[in-house]
Amino acid sequence: MDVPVFIPGETEYLLWIGCSVAYEERAQKIARAMVNILMAANVNFGILEEPRCTGDPAKQMGDELLFTETAQMNIMDFSEMEINKIITLCPHCYNSFTHHYPQLGGNYDVIPHAKFIFDLISSGKLNLSKTGETICYHDPCYLGRHNGIIDEPRNVISTIGELIEMPRNKKASFCCCGGGGNYWAEETGTRINQARAGEAEETKAQKIATACPFCLMMLTDGLKKFTDEPKIFDIAELVESHLIT
Repeated sequence: MDVPVFIPGETEYLLWIGCSVAYEERAQKIARAMVNILMAANVNFGILEEPRCTGDPAKQMGDELLFTETAQMNIMDFSEMEINKIITLCPHCYNSFTHHYPQLGGNYDVIPHAKFIFDLISSGKLNLSKTGETICYHDPCYLGRHNGIIDEPRNVISTIGELIEMPRNKKASFCCCGGGGNYWAEETGTRINQARAGEAEETKAQKIATACPFCLMMLTDGLKKFTDEPKIFDIAELVESHLIT
């Protein structure tokens, strides 16, 4: 896939890939879908040549020193490359850039991909088909509960299909348990991702959408307890599949 590289002084938006999307094969499909969406909308964007991390996983697990060192390196590189506008694919990255980087002098115009897609649709830059498929939406904690981005993903889904809500939704959404290092942890008792996947399955929706690579992977794994059907997608993947070119 031919993806443009960020060029200082020429590129408007940095598409921040993030470590989960860079290294997890399933999550890489999110990046490919978003690149196709941005190209379809003629957005002037680019990526970094080398995969980066915001340092958020280190911060969540209590290593403030490693987080600070990582963030400061990114801030220095962003300054040298004249990066001011950032599109994130991961709510954890968005939260880190928005709330933690300013404390270290890094102030940027950051927008999560779900909201950016909504803005593209609202401004008429994307031509999408609509079907009657039912789609339930899982709110990522760092998108909905912590940062109040609730309506935009739902409006995107309503543009391409029929939105169905789970009982626990919006700011009262149930966590997939992928944040704070729990993605790598072994659990006892009922796995939380299986419990949440079960709630989604009970809606009888044809597809399940989310807007976080960690949620995507956790729910994909959790749903295996109930069905072998691949029905969990990132919101960018769903929009890409409805693009009219």
